[in-house]
Amino acid sequence: MSSIIPQILMWLLLLVFFAAGALAAWRFFTLRSSGTSAIIRRLPATGNHGWRHGLVRYEGKELKFYQLRSLSPFPDGVFNRFSVELTGQREATREEASFLPFNEPIFEFTHDAVAYEAQMSAHGRMAFVAWIESAPDARTDKMSPRELRRRMRNKH
Repeated sequence: MSSIIPQILMWLLLLVFFAAGALAAWRFFTLRSSGTSAIIRRLPATGNHGWRHGLVRYEGKELKFYQLRSLSPFPDGVFNRFSVELTGQREATREEASFLPFNEPIFEFTHDAVAYEAQMSAHGRMAFVAWIESAPDARTDKMSPRELRRRMRNKH
């Protein structure tokens, strides 16, 4: 009986190791080929703290942020285009410029009253701004029947 426990633990560790490897491979191969590189941080933040490297993917009304160093199959941040507002930009400090991947300004935006900073390539930033500006007015946006049913169920 006592020799079975170490074997079970060894198999469990191998299973966890292979599951983590499979998640990492899935994330690397599926996201890397279809996303835009970005670095984002939530404010307030001081100095160089809080920056997260990753990828953004545009999926209809949502921008999904996937951190580079994460194994989760789910996005690490989801931004709804109707709740995003550009608020400004600034140049990177000397310390930030030493690790930020792009030689571009840092832009600031809010999402549901939470402030963020981000940096992307010039093309990535242009896509982000175009994604926000091309959003139809929220009052004229047509709701899918599925979303309408979901909202009706939640009100009762």
